[in-house]
Amino acid sequence: MLYWIFDLDYTLYDLPTNIKFEYELLNNDHQLNYLLQNLPSKKLLFTNGTFGHGIVSLKKMNIINNFEKIIARDTINDLKPNYSSFKEFIRLTNIKEKDKCVFFEDNVDNLIQAKNFGWITVLITKDNVINEHIDFQFPNIHVALNYFLSKINNNKRNKY
Repeated sequence: MLYWIFDLDYTLYDLPTNIKFEYELLNNDHQLNYLLQNLPSKKLLFTNGTFGHGIVSLKKMNIINNFEKIIARDTINDLKPNYSSFKEFIRLTNIKEKDKCVFFEDNVDNLIQAKNFGWITVLITKDNVINEHIDFQFPNIHVALNYFLSKINNNKRNKY
């Protein structure tokens, strides 16, 4: 099974970090919705925010229907990058050792821990970061998902 795992804040949306967060800053993201809809297999949210924050944010962006599960800090009573938070996430989502997981995140420490579980790591940042635990790096989620969708579509075409 393939799982697409997403962090929320500053991964699925890109807001300036120097302003106070308000839900009114989040908008309906038609392009992100389209990209998520076209990703094959299951999509999960893994956030250090609260479950309620995840619900409200995904609804404001009109992408909530793309996610099978939302796992938040108050769902597992722990925070990334703690090892136990990843173990509990895996347990709650029924991810098996043989499953392939692609994790989109804006925090390098969280990706380092994900790499320890064998996940494919995708850093979302405008900064240039060099780290052996990072498999891919993109300036925003739209560019990242376009990249993965183009790879999926090329593989489909090459099979015929």
